[in-house]
Amino acid sequence: MQQNIIYQKEQKTKSQSFLARICSCLSFLKSKQQQTNQLKYQLGIDSPKSSFLGQRKVIVLDLDETLVHSQFQIINGYDFSIDIIVQGQLFKVYVTIRPGVYEFLEQLYEFYDIVFWTASLQEYADPVMDFIDPNNRAIGRMYRDSCTPLQIGLTKNLNKLGRDLKDIIIVDNSVVSFHLNPENGFQIKDFFFDKQDQELELNLPFFIWLSQLPDVRPVSSLFKQFNSTSSNVLNMRNAVTLNSQYQQNEQRKFQSLSRSLSLQKAKMMLSNQVFRTLTLSKDDDDDELDESKIRDKLGLSQPPCEKANKQQNQTEEEDKETYVISH
Repeated sequence: MQQNIIYQKEQKTKSQSFLARICSCLSFLKSKQQQTNQLKYQLGIDSPKSSFLGQRKVIVLDLDETLVHSQFQIINGYDFSIDIIVQGQLFKVYVTIRPGVYEFLEQLYEFYDIVFWTASLQEYADPVMDFIDPNNRAIGRMYRDSCTPLQIGLTKNLNKLGRDLKDIIIVDNSVVSFHLNPENGFQIKDFFFDKQDQELELNLPFFIWLSQLPDVRPVSSLFKQFNSTSSNVLNMRNAVTLNSQYQQNEQRKFQSLSRSLSLQKAKMMLSNQVFRTLTLSKDDDDDELDESKIRDKLGLSQPPCEKANKQQNQTEEEDKETYVISH
């Protein structure tokens, strides 16, 4: 559902005395210092969801082309739009959300302290962050003014978070963003318009696994290790599945053969039991058991060999008669 959000930054009055401007400047610096201290305190506290290894790790999430894509021109299938007012000018921004963002944040919240850090302006970033994080899973927000300008572009110095770097991972589509802390960076694929994108879902297991390690560095090497291990585990599972299927097939064959043999054995036992019963119940004046009578009582045909013998004897008798008549 497409939505429209209006965000307006408060404008300062143009007519200010020199003393008032100095006071405003000091007040602004004090406010910034308080915000920085508050952020460090929030990131440094021991969360109730901390693992048994100790303090929870921090995952820094970029905004544009990582969690969302935004542009001034209207986008087919955009999720919401923003009207922002900066320095008296109105801008309309159309935002597309990367598939799986909400589930991604909810899952990460169970293992990390989440921080949004964007190189964009706060006027634009805040309403977007409000939209994609309605449950306030992120404990901190940082914007362009927190970035460090270099010749190659704006970068994000993770030392500003006040945590040990071994406990910080930054997820960004640009390697420039973690140029100062390359071992902490995870470069995710760019997101623009693809509604079939699955990067967040596919990489979530790695981030969860990484949260349990004593040191997340170097992230890129650990990612390769994780994929290699996952591939081996998958191959082992496939092999076990095939072996299990083979064993099941062999077991079915064995059971089928066992049933067949059991039926044959049962028939033989039944036949023996019938013969034994007839033998014990034969007439006293009979000197021996007449097998043909038994077979007649059981409704059984004569054995093939016996039939063959009778046919052969009959043929020999006929031949004898023919010989006698002819001579």
